[in-house]
Amino acid sequence: MNLLQVLNEIHRALGEIRHELGTIQGELVEIRRLSYRVSMLEQSQSWLKGGWAMLAAACGYLFHGMYVR
Repeated sequence: MNLLQVLNEIHRALGEIRHELGTIQGELVEIRRLSYRVSMLEQSQSWLKGGWAMLAAACGYLFHGMYVR
């Protein structure tokens, strides 16, 4: 192997390393966003729970009024 081939091989290896580092960096950015997305899902879930509780309370009130009379 001559010097030019060695340099080309090093250049190719560095390009692969750069590509892999870019992939890892992109995954790290997505991991940082994960906590925000989980927080939004938890907030939506709490709104849904509250909505179902209000609906159940309203139905209970209506049925209570029907059966008391």
